[in-house]
Amino acid sequence: MDWIMKDQTINHPDRSILTIYTGPEKFSFSLYDPKERGSYSYTDLAANNPNDAFSAFKEAFFEKPLFSLPFRKVLILNRTSNFIFVPHSFYKEQHREKFLHFLLSDQQGMALTCSVSSAKLTVLYQMPENVYQFILRSFDKPEFIHYSAPLITYFLEKVKSSNVRRMVVNLQEKGVDIFCFSEKTFLLGNYFPCQNLSETVYFILYTWKQLQLNQTNDYLHIIGNAVFKEELIHRLTSYLQHIYCPSILPEIYFEGVNTDKVPFELAALPSCGL
Repeated sequence: MDWIMKDQTINHPDRSILTIYTGPEKFSFSLYDPKERGSYSYTDLAANNPNDAFSAFKEAFFEKPLFSLPFRKVLILNRTSNFIFVPHSFYKEQHREKFLHFLLSDQQGMALTCSVSSAKLTVLYQMPENVYQFILRSFDKPEFIHYSAPLITYFLEKVKSSNVRRMVVNLQEKGVDIFCFSEKTFLLGNYFPCQNLSETVYFILYTWKQLQLNQTNDYLHIIGNAVFKEELIHRLTSYLQHIYCPSILPEIYFEGVNTDKVPFELAALPSCGL
């Protein structure tokens, strides 16, 4: 199991939490013991074929004893751009199938829901059925979470700024997530496919204008590790005054651990109570 834990030893798997981050191009993993300092570990699972990352995951699953340990909890953080938010005031569980059929009419996999109580909304999203069924068979009571849930929860509960609105930009490999907040209210969340600086600048400034955010008072938070991140910040300073690159608030299991390459939503998940 040294392929994921490096030089660490899993002393208490019954106290540890394994999170599998699934996506169309790659899978990654995090593992930590909430009570142990510096126990957090993160690893990308490289796939020879970026269009078939699931095969690489299955190969690792059957080869490595790590996945058979009796963990306290197994979380499945699913990244998919096919999602939509429904306020709790509209969403009714007894009408779940009707919501899914109407809002996700282009069925591309297993339809799932994820509640985000801090924002009073439900995320409806899709996950490849073969991935879903494999995980369901392979782990004891895995919990499925959409990747937007920890981002929304974190910036509503952990990053508090009174009397200002905030836009959070999450830079991804093939697109950008934009989430907007007004104090403790979630205003908007969307994913825009784009792969270069100019398109990213356009989507950020277009959304900023549409929501009538204030360029001198409101805040822009930029997370993610796109290669053009620094250039993006430089370009946006011509338009916006308050631009920040927040980091995860420290927890004991992060002590002494470099989390620079950990996706923000994955690192934020342990502190979100999801």
